[in-house]
Amino acid sequence: MRADIDAAVTQTGALLDEIHKAAPKATISLMGYPLLFSRTAACSTLVSASQRAILNNMAQYFEDKQRDLALSKTSAGVRYRSPQTAFEGKRICDTPEGINGVVAGPNGDGDFHHDDDATQLCWWFWGDSCLNRESYHPNKTGTTAYAQAFMTLGPAAIRQEDE
Repeated sequence: MRADIDAAVTQTGALLDEIHKAAPKATISLMGYPLLFSRTAACSTLVSASQRAILNNMAQYFEDKQRDLALSKTSAGVRYRSPQTAFEGKRICDTPEGINGVVAGPNGDGDFHHDDDATQLCWWFWGDSCLNRESYHPNKTGTTAYAQAFMTLGPAAIRQEDE
C-alpha cells in the first residue's frame, strides 16, 4: 500500500506543478482524506480490528506524505487542508457516520458487477450483490465535514500578493 500511496503522491506533485504553471497566481488547496474508522467506537464491520488499524495507519501515512508535498510547494501557492478534525466523531462506526462502511450494490453502471473483470469485489455470501463504489467514501455528513475542513483555514490562506 505504501508503494501505491507514494506513486499517487508523486502523480499529485506533477499535477500540482501543471496547475501552478497554468495559473501561477492561484492558491491551490490539496485536501487530504480522513482516517476511515473510528478510533474510539466499538465497531462491527466486515473489516477486522487489525485490518481497521492497518487502513487507518495507511490513511495517516497518506496524509503525512500529502502534507509534506504541500509544504514543499508552498512557494507555488499550495496549501494543505487536513480533514481529520472535521471528521472526529464522524468516521465509520461513529454516530453519525460521515464515511460509508460497506455498501452492497450494484446500484448503478459505475458499480462492480458479477460479469466485470473486477469480480473479486462480489461475494458469494451476498448472493447477487457486489461492492458499491459508495463504500468507504464520504456520505452527506462527510461531504459537510469536508466543506468544514476546507473553510477552517480562512482568509489567512490567501496569498498576500494576490490581495
